[in-house]
Amino acid sequence: MQDKQKIKTTVKLLLFILFLIAVVVAIRFYLIESYRISTTAMENSLKKGDFILVNKSNKQPKGNQVILFVSPLLKDSASTPLFLSRCIGLPGDTIRIAQDGYTINGRYFPLSPNTVCQYNVDNAIVESFLNVMKRLEISVRNQKQEEKNVLLSLTPFEEYSIREELDEQTNKLFTKLYAEEYTLVVPRKNRPYRLTPENLTACKEAILHEAELSVSFRDQKLFMDGKETNFFFFRQDYYWVLSDNTKDGIDSRHLGFIPADNILGTAWWCWFSQQSDHLFKPVY
Repeated sequence: MQDKQKIKTTVKLLLFILFLIAVVVAIRFYLIESYRISTTAMENSLKKGDFILVNKSNKQPKGNQVILFVSPLLKDSASTPLFLSRCIGLPGDTIRIAQDGYTINGRYFPLSPNTVCQYNVDNAIVESFLNVMKRLEISVRNQKQEEKNVLLSLTPFEEYSIREELDEQTNKLFTKLYAEEYTLVVPRKNRPYRLTPENLTACKEAILHEAELSVSFRDQKLFMDGKETNFFFFRQDYYWVLSDNTKDGIDSRHLGFIPADNILGTAWWCWFSQQSDHLFKPVY
């Protein structure tokens, strides 16, 4: 009798353990998964080496959310690298990427205070400039010596703090490197999407992936079955993402529009970091 009771108890325990394993697997597969950041793409919002929780149930991100996604490039389909970036363009949005921020559907959004941008520092002020950075406890990032100047990376807030310490003449020898400005409309499923030379480059991989007819690209134009067309109907929604670290991050500038099917989830919480100010911190 006791042996039967022991067997019954053991079976119950094994079933309970199997149930717990199934729950953990289900949560990880469908709801929440931990992810270790392996690049500097989202510095200073998130640091390389940080561990974050990704909400996998949310695959329709809102504007400005940080998302985890699979590369949409066809050549990456075998290795399927993962990327982390900030979603700034939703399906149907018109976005203008400018030097100091971006405009979405006519509404202006400044760059995140954590965005890392590149700056020129003239050789004549490098020593005093680095001393100011040291006094303000600002880290030196991506420092590179050139013939007449030094290149380094700063956030907008760090730039502001440094400029407050410099006189007017010295500030003129400290300049920001600006990227090209452009305007794009993010594709929305089942809507006619007008093709232009500017957005065709960003759409190229998505068109190759979705097109049912043979397509080719010549002279910044799309040809389907040999006929030129100025419109395309996408079968799914797309998103436009930018990294906070604009110098080193891989994002839509390199990958084009991100298909909804490639989004794995949204970054939710940083649960481990070597930086004390990042530890147990929501991801913004």
